[in-house]
Amino acid sequence: MWKKALLVIIAGVGVFLGFLVFGEKKNNQPLKVYVIFQEDAGRILLETFKEQTGQPYDIIRMSSGEASYHLLSLGKTGIDVVLGGPADLHEQLKNKNKSLRYSSAAANSIPAKYKDNDGYWTGMYMGALAIGVNQTVWQQDPTLKALPLPQGYEDLLRPELKGKIEIPDPETSGTGYTLLASLAQQRGDREAVSLMQSLKQQSASMTFAGNTSAQHLAEGELAAAVSFLSDQLRFKNSGYNISSLIPPQAGWEIGAVSILKGGNNSAAAKKLVDFMLSREVQTDYMNTAFSFPVAPNIPVNPLLAPVKLENLLATYRFDLAAEQHEKLLGQWREASK
Repeated sequence: MWKKALLVIIAGVGVFLGFLVFGEKKNNQPLKVYVIFQEDAGRILLETFKEQTGQPYDIIRMSSGEASYHLLSLGKTGIDVVLGGPADLHEQLKNKNKSLRYSSAAANSIPAKYKDNDGYWTGMYMGALAIGVNQTVWQQDPTLKALPLPQGYEDLLRPELKGKIEIPDPETSGTGYTLLASLAQQRGDREAVSLMQSLKQQSASMTFAGNTSAQHLAEGELAAAVSFLSDQLRFKNSGYNISSLIPPQAGWEIGAVSILKGGNNSAAAKKLVDFMLSREVQTDYMNTAFSFPVAPNIPVNPLLAPVKLENLLATYRFDLAAEQHEKLLGQWREASK
């Protein structure tokens, strides 16, 4: 009898040890993350997360439009976390039942306007659309140097700027879609699409991602470009002669983080959200990414000190931008024929 009991105990210990071994293996599988902002910044953040937690990761850099297509149009992707990208992308994921509800304790101090009321996404940073000008190109161009710098989007339609500006594509770029959606909410769909088409015709090209426009601007390929201010300031901080202005009623973004249902590592995904929303990471990231913090009492980078946020479209709604996504892009495609 005692031999039988001993065998049961040994079997039970074996099962327990097996659970520990395989459970640990499962928990240590790579956390798969779509990073919508700059890949180098994403790698630095995820490397720090790995050092603190021991959690391996796979990083996939995608534009907002790419991520939207992959996550909304395809089936199970195995992606655990979407890191960054405008809140309307995260609203779409919520509306399509693709994301998991998770309200991190670290999000308690973040104002309600910067996070989803139902807990499906939380803002990490805030950024504004801006018109960037390469001052060197502008001053060396005989047709531009006598002109005042552009103050609004219509100023980019001056004939002297034909082929010397660039905007991002609203179908592939979250920056481009923020421009289209904010114009639609301010001026109505028809006028927004018409202005975007005029800017397209004025542009040297339409870029796949918003940060590419800022890069082309910095490298002197353009006189002016529309992108998020943070992308322009990254190059300005590196010594490029770029000036930036937020046009009246400009669109803006809440860069958010959300956890996906299709992932395989929700426990590690929650830890990453906690990490990203921690005060230490928020402070470090805001001072290097040139974005506005959403958590209170975090100082902004000095390059952001002169920025006038009162120029932003205060009534801009991310839920409406998400709801109208297909409709607006459908109108854009029709006008592009």
